[in-house]
Amino acid sequence: MAGCFIALLALSKPGLADDYAYITNQGSHDVSVVNLGKNEVVATIAVGKGPVGVAVSRQIQRVFISNVESQSISVIDSLNNVVMDEIQLSGSPVAVTISPDGKTLYVADWYLDSVIAINTQDFKQQRKVSIGKAPAGLAISPDGKTLYVSNRDSDNIGVIDTQSMTVTSRIPVGAHPFGISISPDGQRLYAVNVYEDSVSVIELANGQSHKIQVGKRPYCAAISPDSKTLFVTNTQDDSVSVIDAASGKVIATVATGGFPEGIDFDMVSQRVYVASWSEDSVTVIDANTYKVVDSIKTGQQSRAFGRFILNAGH
Repeated sequence: MAGCFIALLALSKPGLADDYAYITNQGSHDVSVVNLGKNEVVATIAVGKGPVGVAVSRQIQRVFISNVESQSISVIDSLNNVVMDEIQLSGSPVAVTISPDGKTLYVADWYLDSVIAINTQDFKQQRKVSIGKAPAGLAISPDGKTLYVSNRDSDNIGVIDTQSMTVTSRIPVGAHPFGISISPDGQRLYAVNVYEDSVSVIELANGQSHKIQVGKRPYCAAISPDSKTLFVTNTQDDSVSVIDAASGKVIATVATGGFPEGIDFDMVSQRVYVASWSEDSVTVIDANTYKVVDSIKTGQQSRAFGRFILNAGH
């Protein structure tokens, strides 16, 4: 079945020591595989219609892609960069994320206002929970016990106990939260409020929160491995806001390609990768100097919503 889904630009298989970014291209219905050592596309994988969300797992060597138009999840074998299976759903999957142990895939269903837990071995649905209106982003705690869901039309973050798959609380944030990110140290949750041009910062130990103003129509956020620096895409400013996590201040603004959406941090190269929807490209930013160092041409309408960088040794 996999042969029907893949069109390779390079015939060589990815090396085990290589690091890759998997960029969903909603307009061309495919995924660009970027070798991060070379900053070039080495394969293009045809998936379902309207791919948006992406989640990667080194433990099980899989990449999961949400296809909003096909109402499905494409499962990619990251060792060979081929589609090995397609999980059919009944709603419209947007965000996807994987438990730290690689055993469970979580899917935010935009139309059915729910979150689905799927076994990553047999791809069967385990549980489903109603969460809020138009669930968009997902973030899971470092210990895998808590799942956070941004409910765009409810203006809150749903908190799910992953053991029981029950909603334990809802945290109010700004207007239309979309992308969310949890700091690697597990202390803070960041929710990007699209209609308020802000980011809500939630202290998970005590529930206190405050907001940081960023650019116009922010979309997604990524945080450095040391939890010290936050990067936020601003879709209508064509920029990334760089925020010092300790002070909560914007310390730099970096120009990117048009309509930046998905963003992720490469811990190996210390670079930030930003998918630009209107320019069909990925902007590469040095995370230490906040300077653009490269631009990579990808497919049509690149979104890359989620954690899309797969590091071989991390």
